Amino acid sequence: MDEILAWRQEEDEALRRRDGWLALAGLHWLAEGSQTAGSSAGVELRLPASAPAHLGAFEVRGGQVFFNRDSSLPTPLEGERSDGVALRPDVSEHPDFLRVGEVTLLVIKRAGRLGLRVWDNARRERTSFSGRSWFPVDRAWFVEALFEAAPGGRTILIPNQIGDLTEEPLQGRATFTLAGQTASLQAVPSEDGKLWFLFEDATNGETTYPAGRFLVAEPAQAGYTILDFNRAYNPPCAFTPFATCPLPPEGNRLPLWIEAGERYPPG
Repeated sequence: MDEILAWRQEEDEALRRRDGWLALAGLHWLAEGSQTAGSSAGVELRLPASAPAHLGAFEVRGGQVFFNRDSSLPTPLEGERSDGVALRPDVSEHPDFLRVGEVTLLVIKRAGRLGLRVWDNARRERTSFSGRSWFPVDRAWFVEALFEAAPGGRTILIPNQIGDLTEEPLQGRATFTLAGQTASLQAVPSEDGKLWFLFEDATNGETTYPAGRFLVAEPAQAGYTILDFNRAYNPPCAFTPFATCPLPPEGNRLPLWIEAGERYPPG
């Protein structure tokens, strides 16, 4: 129990960190060509008030994004690439973060579209957030699941919050019995190589986030993995309108009331 409570505290603190989800302040989709950016009312990509009035321009060319700093800024931004070098987006192994004061900028790529994600670390939400809300820890939601690995090369379509569909590697299916019912969930890989379950259940829109929750489990050992629904947590879209969260795929809706893990209080 102490381990779960410590993990929940870490998840809560992660929301408030610099360049965390509560610091997100904007998402701009980029068009082909050049678009000016800054805090001035006359620019095309409006940034937080603490950013320079005229930061520069982001140019989309050949499926890449280039940044051209405004001549009024005497020194390069932290993370700025040399002239003629494209910014590496978030899907790269080493993405480029541009930083100026409390503002951080990152090019993101979603289903072929390019966008500019904006953080403002002076944002009030970082300090005013009252904290995540959780169901009490209950051992009854800790279940052993039979895991059937998917054949190599199998994929699954994952929708996201902005209407895109992406093909992701299918890790396999976990089958388990909970509250007297047999159910199953399909897994995709998490960033650290674990099993990642995006799921819906009967509590969505009642006591939990309407679009579903996430759950991460250890890779299967001897054909079994452990699903601890006490660790089910809300996607970033529960905390900011500027995220592009993946959503549960078809077939990952549980016919159960999973009253465990993270809540989503009204308001």
